[in-house]
Amino acid sequence: PIFLTGEFARPGAYAIRRGERLSSVIARAGGLTAEAYPFGAVFTRESVRRSERVALDRLSRELNSALISAAATEQIETGALNTFSGLSRQIADAPATGRVVIEADPAVLQVRPELDVVLQPGDRVIMPKRPSSVLVTGDVLSPGAKQFVAGRTVDVYLEQAGGFQRSADRNRVFVVFPNGAAKPISVSPFSYSSVRVPPGSTIVVPKDATPFGLLAFARDVSQVLSQLAITAASLAVISNN
Repeated sequence: PIFLTGEFARPGAYAIRRGERLSSVIARAGGLTAEAYPFGAVFTRESVRRSERVALDRLSRELNSALISAAATEQIETGALNTFSGLSRQIADAPATGRVVIEADPAVLQVRPELDVVLQPGDRVIMPKRPSSVLVTGDVLSPGAKQFVAGRTVDVYLEQAGGFQRSADRNRVFVVFPNGAAKPISVSPFSYSSVRVPPGSTIVVPKDATPFGLLAFARDVSQVLSQLAITAASLAVISNN
């Protein structure tokens, strides 16, 4: 079967036919409740989770190899070595969620059938209620959830969070949308207004890895870890509601 939890009229386990699509199962489940927030739906697939695990393990090995090489040639300071060793451990321990970004709104799927995902046994769909906040996390002075206000832009939420810490990487700010997609944000005031921040989004301000040494891809690693942590936290919160 596949599993529907959250704001469906009749959540539960549903046997699927070969080639059956998401909209068909949602219809069999009686559709969505009035409180459902399809833009924030979480869709997970076991085969994707296994691929994520393999990719994370490979990334951890590559980072360890780079650290050994840098340490052997004395190209990295002790403080930086400890920082990146911790980063490698975080990668090895990071949860592989298997989340896939999909369209889960039945109204959209009706007019855009090419977005209607073909289901596989074991797929899970979690349909949350509409949230009322935007989370700001990372290197800001006061991270946490901020009240969602329609039309409010990224810079306003960052200002509510107290602005950047000195260690923040202002060139790597990104938004994780409720459906799991991510978008980088320019720090230019002219760019903030072009990014719509829907409720349930997370604004992430990474730490600047430059002071810690030589590994240029450490910033990308940090961004990957941030997104994985956000997805895992979202799954935990939604599953407990």
